[in-house]
Parts: sequence; structure tokens; C-alpha cells
Amino acid sequence: MVTPLRTTRLVLVAVATAGLATAGLSAQASDPSPPVAPVRQQLPLPDERVVRVHVPGSEALYAMEDAGYDFTGQYERVPDGVVVDALLTAEQLAGLDEYGATVAAQVAATTASAPSAASAPAAPETAADADAVVVGRVDWFTTKGQGFLSVEAKTDALDGATLTLSWDGGSVEMPPYVDSGEYLYHRVLARVDGPRPDEVTVTSSLGGSATAPVTDWLYETDADVDRPGYEYGFVDGYLNPTEIYERLDELHAEHPDVTEIVELPYRTNGYQRLAQAVFGTANASRVAVDSLAWGHEGGNDISVELADPGVASSALDVTVDGDAITVHLATDAAGVVTSTAAQVVAALNAEAGTLIRAYTYRGDAGAGVVAPAPPTLLSDFLSAPNSVERGPFPLRALRIGEHRDGSKPGVLIIAQDHAREWVTPLVALEAAERLLANRDNDPATRRILRNVDILIVPSNNPDGAHYSFFDRAGQRRNMTNHCPLTGAADANARGNWGVDLNRNYRVGSAIDGYDGASFSCTSDTYMGPDKLSEPEAKNIVWLAETFDNLKFFMTVHSYGGQLFWQPGAYIAEGRITTPRPPLRDETYYWEMAEEILSNVKGLRDTVVQPGNVGGSSDVLYSSAGNVREDLYFTYGIYAFGWEIGGVQWNPETGEWDSGGGFQPDWPEAHQQYQEYASGVIEMFEIAADYAADQQPATTRLVQERQPDGTVHVTFEPSEPASIHYTTDGSTPTTDSPVYEAAAMREPGEVIVVDETTTFRWISVDVKGQLEPPKRFTVRVR
Repeated sequence: MVTPLRTTRLVLVAVATAGLATAGLSAQASDPSPPVAPVRQQLPLPDERVVRVHVPGSEALYAMEDAGYDFTGQYERVPDGVVVDALLTAEQLAGLDEYGATVAAQVAATTASAPSAASAPAAPETAADADAVVVGRVDWFTTKGQGFLSVEAKTDALDGATLTLSWDGGSVEMPPYVDSGEYLYHRVLARVDGPRPDEVTVTSSLGGSATAPVTDWLYETDADVDRPGYEYGFVDGYLNPTEIYERLDELHAEHPDVTEIVELPYRTNGYQRLAQAVFGTANASRVAVDSLAWGHEGGNDISVELADPGVASSALDVTVDGDAITVHLATDAAGVVTSTAAQVVAALNAEAGTLIRAYTYRGDAGAGVVAPAPPTLLSDFLSAPNSVERGPFPLRALRIGEHRDGSKPGVLIIAQDHAREWVTPLVALEAAERLLANRDNDPATRRILRNVDILIVPSNNPDGAHYSFFDRAGQRRNMTNHCPLTGAADANARGNWGVDLNRNYRVGSAIDGYDGASFSCTSDTYMGPDKLSEPEAKNIVWLAETFDNLKFFMTVHSYGGQLFWQPGAYIAEGRITTPRPPLRDETYYWEMAEEILSNVKGLRDTVVQPGNVGGSSDVLYSSAGNVREDLYFTYGIYAFGWEIGGVQWNPETGEWDSGGGFQPDWPEAHQQYQEYASGVIEMFEIAADYAADQQPATTRLVQERQPDGTVHVTFEPSEPASIHYTTDGSTPTTDSPVYEAAAMREPGEVIVVDETTTFRWISVDVKGQLEPPKRFTVRVR
């Protein structure tokens, strides 16, 4: 068992200062006071709390992110915007009105209880100009003994329509899903208190109607934790990154025959900061000082005093005695201090520039007169124990498998891109623990080890995560301060630095005009100064380029209960997404998702709802420059993003309970890491199935004759495959037209045939295996 260093959240405890109101006199004073020992400056971080807010749409959401608002999770699309949890300061809470945002009432669910059939609105008679209604996904699932319908449908009415979902036993209105000003579809999660319906009907207020069969979402499966003798649940408490990687090294030492440590080439920038202080209260008279050395390498030993000389007509002067810097402020004929912030900054840089760098506050001209201050030690404000190294962190991956030579399909798992997501590294670590503990007693595990090449990076943001553990629990990004001295580079802004590692990649980047990432160095979605500016992102690209057998990828995040893939970003003007995966890959993603999430369900009946599965820009929001897009579009890797910690149905209250946030109480965290590790294990089994697949798909053409004499043609492959076809008699190739999805989140298109036509086609499955050419003549009578 892994013994944690600590199982409760740690927060920054600032060192109290004393005597700040009493300035000691310098040696220039006519009656000097005894030397004053320097004290460490106390600069508390702003108080923050999680508040559920309503934001009126994506445009406001992105504007608020640019302004530093931190949206943490539990996103819910509502007809007039987004309801989401946000980590807010008191100032941000007071500023919601500026963006049209409001504090939201607690949302019980994305569920609408169904009224009785008698109270359901009657469907209007179909008129000649009725709108066309298309039903997309119709999913049925149960959790904790309660049944639900998740239904998506759309209308072609340009001026909008009210859609109503009905089934044998009830009905409910379907809210429209509008994002970035574009109508996507209507969707609803409806509670069903009766038996599972076989079909549903969606009717429009404009007269359109469509009926569709109900399909089951998720399925009963023998979860890995239910197998006889299977060991699981290896972690007893939260672990910081130092502890995580120590355990990774121990696993390799315990199982050297099936593991190796892969040293990643780029070390992080480190859990380290320059030592700093800010003197003064009014911006015009503030002086900010940074050490040139890291705090732990001597910066924390430097002190600065702003001394009133206590005499008239004294000139501004700076003296340096070892690590002690004294600024003797200038005075006028009456002995009143006259030195401005700009003058003090210039004097400090001229006389103490080998130790420190001084600057005026956030670009201010510095025309205000400074106030004297006692000897003050600069500080890096870092509180981790000595067991946490302050310098660059050596990132590494644990590679697991009997054949680690590139001959087997590879799976890459990374976690904790976002520092405050404490459960996510435990998901990755638990998956590794299970593989190695069960290698001798579980046939399914042995099959994985024989047929899959696994790489696990359990904490891809160790610097930020250490900061989250020991200094500021809400830290999302890494710790790198890219703010200019004219911006928020001073110690008062130290809780707002860092790069969002999941916005630092190359495809669909903010630089290319995609939304959902910020250019502001204090935004929690800051993309960084350039694509791949951060070592943590460079390492993931290095893994993809070094291990060309990688076929599958999962980045584990929290919280919200989503599983998604491409497209992950869009340009808001016109809502232009990154390319949508072809029907083959979209189908494969859905198949994999259902397998992964069915295994998650096996532990405590947790259901990731189908409305939270799919392209992340379609079900959640745009996230420019995310890692999934880069790995899929650049290297052809099937790349998932996972938001663990979703809601749980509470049968006692009839509501959905929150997943507990980023750092849930340990009993909840203990359940979360185990159930989602089961999903990761299933992903390894999918890779083993991929390795075993030696047969191409087989595809059949399906024709349905219509009353108007036309024939509707669709293709049905035996497994996910790209179907290339011709209708002009030519031999199909992979350059021939491809059979596409009818629309977003819909199955294959319907080809309308109005004259006798011969179809020739081939198919290519996800392994690139080619089905021999086929042909079929569709005869129109």
C-alpha cells in the first residue's frame, strides 16, 4: 500500500511580520536607533471561493477568462448560456454584472421530470410547410435504480421552434443548445419513472415530427475489480508529485522485467521563484523588488530597507552591505521625504543591480513619494517542506509491457496538466499498480502486458501541483512567470502566474484565431508566450514523435464527468471548428467510449451521461491549443480528454450531487480514482483488441425504397471503417469520395438515388486494413 505524506489539503501560512509601522533610522540619522532585524514580508493571497454562476454565452465566458475569471468545472449548457462553477475573489464576484453574469441558483440536475401523459401538449397537425425534425441520439441508462432518457434532436426551422419529447408514459420540452450564436440542436436529459420505452417521438410547435428507437447507453460488464483475486485500491490518501514519482520509481524497481523509466528530455522550470517584496500601498508610490537569484539559492536572504535619514536636505543614496540593501531616502529642507518610486527604482538598479531588480508597480510612472519601510527580507513565498526539490523537476514516464520494442500498439496516459486536480494522478498511478500487482493472477492483465506498450506520466505539472498542495490550493497552471515588469510580475500577483499546459499546443491554437485560450499572462487559460513554449508540453510531443507505435492517448482531468475528443476548438466568429473526424474515427471513438465508461460504471454505478460525451467543442466549450487536437491531427493518435468526478444521482433527494470538486473529501476521492482507473484499464484492453485484429471490415449496402420512387442508400460496416465509393463505374481507391456522417453527432448520411446506379466501394478500418472491392446495383423502377 502507498502511504501518503498527508491526506488533507494544505494552504499557505504566511510568516507574520512585526514592527512594519515603525521605521528604523539609517546610519545617516543624527540619533540612530539600534539596528532592526529584517522581517519577512506578509503578502496574503486573495481569498477565493467556489461560486456557481450563470454566464450568458460563450462570448462572455471567454471575455471573463481573459479578465482572469477561473471557471473550474461542472459546466452545464442552458438555453440562455452556461451555468458553471467558478473560483472567485470578492472583487470578481462583485464584477459579474459587467459581463451580464449572475450568481446561479443551485442546479438540481440537467434533468427535467416528465409530467404525466395527460398533461403533455398535443402535437399540432402537420402542415404543408411544417419543419423537418431529425432525431439524433436516443440513449437510455439507469443509475442508482433510476431510469433516464438522453435525447438529441434538431429542426430545420430558421426562426426557431419548440420541440417536445414524448414517450409512452410522459413528455418533456427539449431546450435548444445554442453555442457562440449558432443553433446546434435540442437536447434533454429526462427522468423516467416507469419502464424503459422502446421508442420516442419528437414533435415541433411548427408541425414537424420524427420517431426513433431507444438504444441502451452503457452495458453490464464484468468490471476488472469484480474478477476473482483481482487487487485494486492501492492509494490511501492524496499524494504530491514528489511522492507520486517516488512510487513510480519503486514500481520499476519491483518489476524491472516488465517496466522501464523513460526520462523525458525537458525538465520543468521548477518549483521555485525569485524572492520578492512590494513596498507601499498606493500604485504611484509602490516599489517592487525581485532578487536575481532564486529564493532558495540566496534570494530569500536579501533584505531591503527604505530608510528615513531623519535629517533635512539629505540626498537619495543606496548602500549595500552583503545581502542587506539600504535606501536612504532624500529629504527636503524640512526633513520630509521626497524620493519618488521612480527615483528609488533607478537608484536601486544602479547601486544594487548585482543582487536585485527594482521596478515601478505594474507600469505606473512612479511619481508618488515612497513611504519609509523597515528592513524587509525578500521572499519566494514557497512553503513546501525540504522533501520537495525547489529546482527543475525531472519528468519521466513509466513504461509497462513485456514487449517494449515498438512492436505492440502503444497507449499514453498523462494526468494533472492542471495542478489543482489532485485525484487525477491517482487514477494514472492506480492503473499502473493494478497492472503490476495482477500480472501473475489475472489472465486479462497478462493479455494486456503481452500485447500493449504502455507509457504513464502521472503528473505532467509537478511544479504547479506542488504549489497547489503547499501554497495555493486553487492553482491551475504551472508556475512560470511570463508577465512583463510593466504587467503583473510583482509578488502581489503571484497567484495568477503560469501557463495552462492544455492550451500550449500547436493545432487549433489561440495564435491561429481559435477561442478558449488567453493571451493574458494572468488568465487561467493563458496559452503561454508561444506554441510549445513550456517544457511539459514539449515532452508530450517528444513522446509522440519518439514512440511512433502510440495509437491511443488519454489526458485525465477533473471535474465534471465528461469524456471527449475532436473537434476541441473553434473560431467563435462563425463557429468554425477544427476538422471533424471522419465517420470511421467518430464511430470508433463512440465504441471505445462506451466500453471505457461501462467499466467505470461497474464500481458504484457512476454514469457519464451521453450528453457529456463527444467532441469537446460540441458538448462543452472551445479549448484552443489542447493536447488532444495536436496528437490526433499531427500523429494520428486516437486522443481522449477525460473530466473525472462527475455528478452522482441521489435517489433520496431525487437530484444530482456534485462530484466534490478538485479536491474532494478523501472517501469520495478514494471512489473516484478507483472507478476511473477501471476505465483506463479498459482502454488498455481496447489496445489489446486492436493488436489482435487481423481482419478488415466487411461492409454491406442497405437500400430502402421510398414512396416517391427513389431509393435511400446507406452503408453498414462490421466495424468502424472509412468507406470510399464511386457511382461512375470507376474502381474505388482511398482517394474516392468517402461516406460521411449525416451531421454532427449523427450516423452515416443517406444517399438519395433517383436512377439505376452501380455502387463500387472499398473500406479501410482503423488499423488500415483494406476490404476488397465490392459492387452493388441499386435499381430504380
